[in-house]
Amino acid sequence: MRAIYALGLALGAAGGLVGCPGGPTSTVKQAPTQPGPPAEIKVDLQPIPSKIDVTRSAPTDGNAPDKRSPLLDILKAENERQMAALRTQKEPAHYLAYQLVEQRVVNLEAEGGALITDSDDTARNLDVELRVGTPQLDNTRNLASDDNGLNAPLTRRGVVPFGDDKQAISNALWLETDRRYREAVTALGYVRQDQSTLSKQQTAPDFASDKPDVYVEAPAKLVFEKQQWIDRLKRCSARALKGAATRGTCGAVFQQNTAWFVNSEGDQIQLSWTNAQMSVSVGVKADDGMSLSRLEQRFGRQPGDLPSDAEIDKVISTVSNDLDALHNAPLAEPYVGPAILEGRAAGVFFHEVFGHRIEGHRQKELTSGQTFASYVGKVIAPDWLSVYDDPSLVTLNGMQLNGFYRFDDEGVAAQRVSLIAHGKLIGFDMGRNPIKGFPTSNGHGRRSPGLPPVARQGNLVVEVAKSVPRADLEKLLIEEIKKQNRPYGMIFTDISGGFTNTSAFAPQAFKVNPVMAYKLYADGKKELVRGIDISGTPLVALQSIRAASREVETFNGVCGAESGWVPVSASAPSLLIERLEIEKGFIPPDRPPLLGPPSIRKEIP
Repeated sequence: MRAIYALGLALGAAGGLVGCPGGPTSTVKQAPTQPGPPAEIKVDLQPIPSKIDVTRSAPTDGNAPDKRSPLLDILKAENERQMAALRTQKEPAHYLAYQLVEQRVVNLEAEGGALITDSDDTARNLDVELRVGTPQLDNTRNLASDDNGLNAPLTRRGVVPFGDDKQAISNALWLETDRRYREAVTALGYVRQDQSTLSKQQTAPDFASDKPDVYVEAPAKLVFEKQQWIDRLKRCSARALKGAATRGTCGAVFQQNTAWFVNSEGDQIQLSWTNAQMSVSVGVKADDGMSLSRLEQRFGRQPGDLPSDAEIDKVISTVSNDLDALHNAPLAEPYVGPAILEGRAAGVFFHEVFGHRIEGHRQKELTSGQTFASYVGKVIAPDWLSVYDDPSLVTLNGMQLNGFYRFDDEGVAAQRVSLIAHGKLIGFDMGRNPIKGFPTSNGHGRRSPGLPPVARQGNLVVEVAKSVPRADLEKLLIEEIKKQNRPYGMIFTDISGGFTNTSAFAPQAFKVNPVMAYKLYADGKKELVRGIDISGTPLVALQSIRAASREVETFNGVCGAESGWVPVSASAPSLLIERLEIEKGFIPPDRPPLLGPPSIRKEIP
């Protein structure tokens, strides 16, 4: 299994690579290098913190016991019946959880003024988590080698009928639980065999218990006028076809979700929410064969939260003007030197460089690089910088955050977690997989239906106690250019996403994919360039931060890892980095079309 995770504008990863292809290579063991404090910052950082205003909603806000669905009682009764039997087996079960998720997804998309996607699907998925053995050692423990996957949980969604017919649903629960128990017993056998071949070592337990919660959220309702949205997307996609663009696409995705969770500890949780997103995308193929595109997305709880037509016109103007500029921009060359990551780009930078490596389970997996496992209490960043992850945040500086949730997918209430405090690493995002020094979950066990939950990010926030106005960062960048005797520095104003590797079988590296990148010369001149990626290693990158802006921006997206795709946000001020490495991006050996596009209608009625 690889360890690559990716973040993208819809943010992504799988089992070790958070986003790029490749398999295990030979392992080179190196002694960990203790990072010292960052070099002295010779700039006038003012003791003024970054501007962060938030609104929160606690996990138990909105509790509505009178809205309880009969499904909770059906799940609870079958869970108790199954556990009573499974505790008496030769290989007893010590934990059983049911999560039933009903999801309606509406997907509308128009291109060049015509509707190309129109779907409205509803599905109901069952996930059964069954643990055999003991909390200290059970069937979920990873094997020492990751190249066989013998005890890897199967990716499978249980089939459950709609409605609340007790007999039909109980029958589906019984059949899926029986399958899961047999798989768990087989996996436990492999775990025990694997343990018998390993040297004795102190390991944390495989499972952390939690107090039971009972919470009922009233059913949410998705409200929108379909035909109005179809007409709106047609007009939007027609208006997007201007300038250099040969492709203009506008899309909307609306979701209505209800999740019911019960377990053998006594949790009974009913959650219901809606979300909405709208995207505007334009693209063209450059003369050298490089595919150029510019995408902007907006998120909300309901379709009504999404931008108005007037605001979308501004978005269209932004992506169109950027695409025209990219079409005329020269290719960049590899580079090492000072750079500014503007707010959203800085958010993705922290998500990839830092965020995935402080997801708790990665500190104990034998096949993981465990970058920060030994750095608790040690300096890894400037002493004026702190980072936390708080899924209870609803908005930050007026923007809705994509990573909000009340309870995670293991039935634990979402909690704020301090990760870096004044430059020192102090915590990890934790699910129910304990690690040394962190024996309990803090509500970050997340997944997509059909996959096992692991610790994941929610709303990652970078805050600084010292800052300068954004405009002053460019002055500091010019000073760094002269100090380092570089021909220019770099400014990254927008990104499309990124990915990172956390596997011990590959370099502990990250890559961020910028869209809008500028050279800044010592005389203040700026030049847009294209065809580059930001790369590096986490410990060096974090210690290269030299200054931050007062203003904070948010990147909303979706992140992929071994537990699937989950909504997240990353908020950060703009950052001055002393040294970043820039790589040349891949350019396919394609050619632009021989013929020009057909004439474009100016407006769709």
